[in-house]
Amino acid sequence: MKKQFFSALLCGAVVLSTGTFVSCDNQYEELESRVTVLEGYISNLKDQLGKALMTGASLTSATQDAKGNWTIVLSNGEKIVINAATGGSAGGGSSVTVEQGEGYFTITVDGESYTIPTGASVNSFVYVPEYVDGKVILGNEGAKVKFLATPSVDVSKATFEVVIAEELKTRAVSNVIKVESAASENGFVVLTLKGLAVEAGKSYAVAVAMTSGGTTISSDVFTVEVAADFSFDTEALGGVTIKDDYAPTAADADGFMSMTVKGSVLLEDGLNFATFFSELPEGAKFQAAPNAKQPGGKAQEKSELLAQSLKEDGSFAWASRPGTAFNENAERPGFLVYVTANDQIKAKVYVVIVDELAGLEEAFFGGRTGNFEAEWGARDKALELGVNEIDICKVLTEWETSFGTTEVIIHNGRDTWFPFWTEYTVATADEDVVIFNDGGKLKMGEIGEKYAKGCRGIYWFYRGFAIYVPEALATDGKYVADDGSESSGAEQYGMIDAWMGQYNEYINDPVGFYGENVRKFGWTLDEKTGILRTPEDYTGYGARVAVDGGYEYAYGVYPLHGKNSDQCGMIFFNRRVAPAGATMPSKL
Repeated sequence: MKKQFFSALLCGAVVLSTGTFVSCDNQYEELESRVTVLEGYISNLKDQLGKALMTGASLTSATQDAKGNWTIVLSNGEKIVINAATGGSAGGGSSVTVEQGEGYFTITVDGESYTIPTGASVNSFVYVPEYVDGKVILGNEGAKVKFLATPSVDVSKATFEVVIAEELKTRAVSNVIKVESAASENGFVVLTLKGLAVEAGKSYAVAVAMTSGGTTISSDVFTVEVAADFSFDTEALGGVTIKDDYAPTAADADGFMSMTVKGSVLLEDGLNFATFFSELPEGAKFQAAPNAKQPGGKAQEKSELLAQSLKEDGSFAWASRPGTAFNENAERPGFLVYVTANDQIKAKVYVVIVDELAGLEEAFFGGRTGNFEAEWGARDKALELGVNEIDICKVLTEWETSFGTTEVIIHNGRDTWFPFWTEYTVATADEDVVIFNDGGKLKMGEIGEKYAKGCRGIYWFYRGFAIYVPEALATDGKYVADDGSESSGAEQYGMIDAWMGQYNEYINDPVGFYGENVRKFGWTLDEKTGILRTPEDYTGYGARVAVDGGYEYAYGVYPLHGKNSDQCGMIFFNRRVAPAGATMPSKL
C-alpha cells in the first residue's frame, strides 16, 4: 500500500516581511482569509468524495505530479484535485491522506475515510421508477427514464440501446423503441426514449443495455405504457432516387424498389452506399433490414453479416466472406436495405448482386475430364529421408518430366488432363481473366484478384492419403511388417488409406478437414503455395497423395479438378525406388 500525507495548515504565527511591521489586525485578516479558503476547499473535497460514494463511481485514473498534487478521475467523468500545497507550510491543521491499495484508493479528510474502487467496469444498471406504479408513459415527445449505474459512468463515453421491447401478453417485436439521447443528472443516467413502431394505448416490457469501458450490462425490465394519443408513422417513403447506372426499378405497390450492382463494386475499398443514389433526404441513414424482413433463404441466413457490413453512414465493407450473392433466395434475389431519416423509412431497396463469376463451371473444368494418376520420379528418383518440398503446381505443369524420364509412369490423364492443364485459363464472358497457368504457377487475373478480396483465392489441399511399400524394400515381391503381415511391393501397406472431403468442404474447416489419423504422419500441403512437405521424421516409405485445389471468392467457390471428378488426381511417391536407409512405419 502506498500512502501520501498532505497538511492543510491553520497557522497563527506573526507574519513578517523585510523592513515592514505587519499589524495584528492585518495578521488576523490574512489568517481569517486563509482559514476561509481552506475550509471551502475541505468542504468541497468532502462533497465530491461523498457524491462519488453515493453514486457508486469508480476511479478510472489517479496521477501525481512532481509537486505531489493528485488528480483523480472518476468513472462519471468528474475530476478531484488534491493540492499538496493547500494551507501553506509546516504546522498543525487539517490533513488529507491518499492511500493506494489493491483495486481501490482510500482518501481520508480530517479523519473521515472515502474508499473508491478502481476500474471502469459497470456491474449494475438499475431502472429507477418515478411513480409508484413503476410505469413510464411514452408520448409523441418521448419519455425520460432514470437509471442508477454502479459504478457511475460518463454518459458521453457510453452507448445505450433498447434490447427488449416486448408487447405485454403478445409477442416480442423489434425496433419499436429507441434511445434518442442520454444525460447525467445528480448522479443518475437519464435516457430519453422515443417510440417508433409502438401502438397507442399498449404496454411494453423494456430493457436497456449500456456499454461503457468495454463492459455491456442490461437494466432490469420496466413497463412502458404508450399514450392513447400516440402517433408515429415508421414509413414516409419518398425523396430517394437511385442512379440510372444501377438499373433501378420503380417502387411497387408495397413501396419496394431494387437496384443492381456488380459484385466487384461491393468489394471496393471506401465504398459508401450513398454513391448509388442521386437523391437522398437530409440526414439520411442506411441499415440492412432486420432478419424477418429479408427475403427467405440466404438473405435471412446472413442477416447478421449484412447488419455488420452496412453502417448507418452508408459505409460498406463485408465483415466476413458472404459466400453467396443472394441470388438463390427462395422468394427473390438480393438483400433488403432501408434508407431512413428521422427514424422513418424513406426507401426500401433490394440490392441485387451481379456475380460476374457465376456460371463458370465449364470454364473451371478447362476441358479436362476425370483425373490423373501418375508416379512422381518413377524409377529415376525418390524422396529423401526427412524434409522434402514438392511444388505441386510445377509438377503438374512439367508433367512430361515430373513422372520419370527413362520411364514415364502415367496411369491416367496423359491425353485427357495434362495437356489442358498447361494451357489452363479461366475467363468471364467478357474475356476478363480470372485465373491462368503462367507456365509454372496458377495466378489470378485482375478480376480474379478483385473477387478474391478477403478470401483464399487459389488454394491447394489433399483429400486422400495412403501408405505404400516401395518395390525396393520388397524381397521376392513381398515386404514383411513388424507385426508379421505381408504387403506386395509397390502396393498398399495396409496401414492407412484415408479419404477426406471435397473442395467446398475444406474451406469450412481446413484444420479439422484432415483427421487425426492423417495428421499424425505429418504430411502437409500449403494451401497458398501448393508446396507438399514431408515431416522431419519421414523415413522414405511410399505414399499416395490425392491432390486437389479450388478458387474461393467472395460469393462462391470453384474446383480446380476436371469434369466428372472429385480431385485433380493421385500422385505416388517412392512407389518403385527408395532412398538409402528407408524404412516402413511400424504397424505395432
